[in-house]
Amino acid sequence: APMMFGLSLDFGNGGYTVDSPTALWWKQLATAVVFGLGIATVLTLMVTPSLLALRVWIVTYAMWASQLLAKLSMGRASSAARDWALVRSATHMTSQEIVWDFDEDTG
Repeated sequence: APMMFGLSLDFGNGGYTVDSPTALWWKQLATAVVFGLGIATVLTLMVTPSLLALRVWIVTYAMWASQLLAKLSMGRASSAARDWALVRSATHMTSQEIVWDFDEDTG
């Protein structure tokens, strides 16, 4: 970061200079590196998680809207409404046991 501001440190003699020829030579590269790292950090820590969360939110709200439209457009007696109710009750079911209930007359 000191090179970006035109500050050249002399570790051998223990001093510094401002806008020396060496500092002016490397100033543009140092500025590009500092801002590149800053932008990469923002993209990595903010933009990428936001876009990943946005995908989940869109899918969640799309499913919610489709269920709402299905419930509003069909009566309770329709087969689609019964299917929605069956799916909802199956997701809340804790037992993994499947019970088949056959009538003696149909089989």
